[in-house]
Amino acid sequence: MTAAQNRIAVVGLACRFPGARDAEAYWDLLRDGRDGLTRFTDEELAARGVPGRLRAHPGFVPVGGLIEGQADFDPDPFGFSDAEAALLDPQQRLFLECAWHALEHAGHGGGRGAGAVGVFAGAMQSAYLASNLAGRWDPTGAGRDPLGSLQTAISTQADYLPLQTAYRLNLTGPAVAVASSCSTSLVAVHLAAQSLLSGECDTALAGGVSLIVPQGQGYVHVAGGVYAADGTIRPFSADGTGIVYSQGVGVVVLRRLDDALAGGDPVLAVLHGSAVNNDGADKAGFTAPSMRGQARAVAEALAVAGASPREIGLIEAHGTATALGDPIEVAALRRVFGDTGPAWCGLGSVKGNIGHANSAAGIASFIKAVLAVRHRVLPASLHAHPLNPLLGLEGSPFEVIAETRDWDTPSLAGVSSFGIGGTNCHAVLGPAPRRPPVPADRRPQLLAVSGATAEAAIATARAVASRPEPGEDDLAYTLAVGRAELAYRVAGVGRAGLAAATPVRAAATRLVFAFPGAGSAYPGMGGELYRDEPVFARAVDECAELLLPPLGADVRDAMDPAIAEARVRDAGFGLPAVFAVSYGMARLLESWGIVPDALVGHSLGECTAAAVSGALPLPEAARLVAARCAAAARAAGGGSMLAVPLGEDDVRELLSHHPGLDLAAVNAPAACVVSGPAAAIDRLADELRGRHIPGTRLRVDAAMHSRLMEPELPGLGTALAGLTGGAPTVPVFSTVTGASIGAELADAGHWTRQLREPVRFAQALRAALGPEDEPLLVEVGPGSALSALARRNALPGLRSVVTTLLAGEPESAGVREAAGTLWAHGRPVDLAALPASGRRRVHAPGYAFQRRRLWIDPFLGHVIRDRCG
Repeated sequence: MTAAQNRIAVVGLACRFPGARDAEAYWDLLRDGRDGLTRFTDEELAARGVPGRLRAHPGFVPVGGLIEGQADFDPDPFGFSDAEAALLDPQQRLFLECAWHALEHAGHGGGRGAGAVGVFAGAMQSAYLASNLAGRWDPTGAGRDPLGSLQTAISTQADYLPLQTAYRLNLTGPAVAVASSCSTSLVAVHLAAQSLLSGECDTALAGGVSLIVPQGQGYVHVAGGVYAADGTIRPFSADGTGIVYSQGVGVVVLRRLDDALAGGDPVLAVLHGSAVNNDGADKAGFTAPSMRGQARAVAEALAVAGASPREIGLIEAHGTATALGDPIEVAALRRVFGDTGPAWCGLGSVKGNIGHANSAAGIASFIKAVLAVRHRVLPASLHAHPLNPLLGLEGSPFEVIAETRDWDTPSLAGVSSFGIGGTNCHAVLGPAPRRPPVPADRRPQLLAVSGATAEAAIATARAVASRPEPGEDDLAYTLAVGRAELAYRVAGVGRAGLAAATPVRAAATRLVFAFPGAGSAYPGMGGELYRDEPVFARAVDECAELLLPPLGADVRDAMDPAIAEARVRDAGFGLPAVFAVSYGMARLLESWGIVPDALVGHSLGECTAAAVSGALPLPEAARLVAARCAAAARAAGGGSMLAVPLGEDDVRELLSHHPGLDLAAVNAPAACVVSGPAAAIDRLADELRGRHIPGTRLRVDAAMHSRLMEPELPGLGTALAGLTGGAPTVPVFSTVTGASIGAELADAGHWTRQLREPVRFAQALRAALGPEDEPLLVEVGPGSALSALARRNALPGLRSVVTTLLAGEPESAGVREAAGTLWAHGRPVDLAALPASGRRRVHAPGYAFQRRRLWIDPFLGHVIRDRCG
């Protein structure tokens, strides 16, 4: 392999440590040089049940690292029942949440786009089992353990941590439990990298967790023991008296560097190489460190990384603050780096900030180094001064980092983690390659998030909307490709639209496209989409070029908002323009993965349905539209159309007194259209006003579906002779019969009949929506007339009615809003196709877990063990 091929990208991370609820807070803690440990008052300890005799012990130290909300968990996104969640070791819970967030941080939430994802992780033995569940354990499974002893074992044993993660997140790579004492989680990083390089997985989660249950209890210092006498852990200091055992969790997401760069992943740092070994028996005792073993691990990691000591600007040391451990660690480093000065490499240990996190100690150090490399800052190593003179730093390449400072060169970092029993691990990290800039997509962007509950969806949407960074184009792409799609969904255009949106429960549902006809045209329709959406523009161009010879006019002129209203009302021009815009809209939606289950068209819209369904090739559909609209224009003769809020029977009774007028459409139980000569329409409108019945003129100067069309029908039939086509690939429901139609869509006789007979939209709409529960209707084209008619039909099962193109409203935003509504309701939508191509995954706020207390308290009579003796 080349050096680049041998490198691993760190693309995401998540963690929780004392004083830091997430990775951002962790970096703030490190950069600001703060101590995350807590000193408890006597009242706090008493409230936690710490016995007075223990609190009064002369060696008692009231200090510890706290994890807020240790008893809280959100089981919903992981599929746990409350009973299962309460039994689950909090180590597994916290690791699951961090694994979820780490994948989201990498832009691969839910494992999307990540290929086979492996999990390499370790945990401590379950303190929750020993403290809270032990009294409930029943090996027979028949006693007080309601879920059985096997379930208790699965829920609490460390071996099941990566297995539970792989199952709950549906990850299919290797799932391997790692255990090497304090070096566990850095060894997990090493094993994950090896799995990636060998091709066992495409993405890997690596990390560890260690939780203290019950927490906040303090500890007893014993002279000569490993515990710090004053509750402060002081790596490299002459005042160091030992460690403060703490807790926490950390997870990183790793990918092969080439794959990460090709996939547009947000690379935080690059793992150049790592190594693991064991001391064997070459030391004073089982728990003692070995200088030679540590030196071999560091040297091998540098060799694997192809790096020289001179390239290392930071060593994040194991740094236990013990009188034996720190000098041996520095001696091992000097053995590898040499004794040449002056110092060029900073030395630090995160244990001064958060204590010793046991199985999570290695990942705490690794994440610190990743963040330091990313931000090019060397965080101070707390409580290190006065320095331990036994370190032998004088004349060495190392200086303990006393104050946080900017970091220029050398650019690499080394991370060490050593476990009791002698398993040593060292890793070498470097900065991420610069990502070349990508031109911004200035169009409105659809932002879409989801949650297992409505509350989680709302909270996640608000978190995303409240952050001013990143740019909305990359944010939209990241949410589209890098988030799990859960049951409750929220979508809106831009951050403001997302924040204002209401969650919808997704459900598999039928989708119907409805294409508008006469009266829907308006000046400027589709102009913004034509400018901004290449798919739409290509489809409109194709229609316009086919229509230009028979019409002698370019329908794209209708997209100019300055065009005269009268020209758009002309049936010979405005209706073909509606066809072109509606067809382009359908193709745009289909390019986003929005595929209908049925089509229905109102009058001219049936021609669009025939083209979109594939029943008519586009050239044949354009020939049909041109001939049909020319016939309507020739027969106009001062014709007009009037929408009347009456039922079909009432309208027929009304027309018996108005000879020369015809029923043109039955759109709803109380919505019809009358067509005929303009003067007769005027008289009818006057009569209706006198009866306080409002009538609405359609925006078209023609009397389609009336007897005025009859002289043109023979010529239309001749013009359409020889239409070619076939059966539709998507069912079409005709407004002539109100039923499904097939090959007849290529029959000239159907189209002559369709121009003359009433449009039975209500009947066709009901048939198209079908008997399925809660179908969706999308008006594909200009206006909202069909949407209004659908609502007036009062169909009880209709889930939602969606418009795509409205006069006076931003078009790119409107069609994206429509796509977001369909996605929220559960229809497949390729959200990643909405932003411009070439977008990248970026870091964005993750899932807002809705945690609640799910905890099994110890049995009555359970007491904290006396730690005094």
